[in-house]
Amino acid sequence: MALDFKVLQKVKGNPSTPVAADRRLKISPGQDYAYDMPKELIYTVIKQFPLENMINREGELDEGFLMKQGETFMKLLIREADSDKFRDRTAEMIERVAQQTGIKFPHVFERYVELGILTLRPRDAWTVTEATTKALNVRNFNCSLGKMFTEKGIHNCHVFCLAANQVAAQKVGLNLNMSCNQYLEGSGICELVFRMPQGG
Repeated sequence: MALDFKVLQKVKGNPSTPVAADRRLKISPGQDYAYDMPKELIYTVIKQFPLENMINREGELDEGFLMKQGETFMKLLIREADSDKFRDRTAEMIERVAQQTGIKFPHVFERYVELGILTLRPRDAWTVTEATTKALNVRNFNCSLGKMFTEKGIHNCHVFCLAANQVAAQKVGLNLNMSCNQYLEGSGICELVFRMPQGG
């Protein structure tokens, strides 16, 4: 496709000039920013919430117990991830854009969802299959928690994830419809679905 130089000549000045100076996201020269989740966050959270916490003293995994553990895990993760020690440039930029646009979903919420996966099961295979202002879908291809639960005869592990992510939604101030689609029992394949309510 050829460039239309007549159109280009009509563009005068810097295209970002109309953006107010205090709204521009500039990088300070010489400033180093950390964007990746620090491994120390994983170690800190796992030390306080070892996987053994997923099983109660009687060795059972009823829904009420799993929900409580999901809530406990996410509250701990949020506290640590948002602390001065572990809060990174990604979090700062996501929050700043949300403040400027008024849009918190999916990105502010998605940060906690992804940190939850990376912290508890950093070697699992997963991907975001949809991320819009109306829906967020996160598919797990190899959920080690799901496999662990299945080995113990528990098939309702999704309540842990839904309870954990409900805490994240409350932290962000979102009222979301949440569900989990499970595929091939025991395979570790499932998809968490988060949707903004109609008109929300």
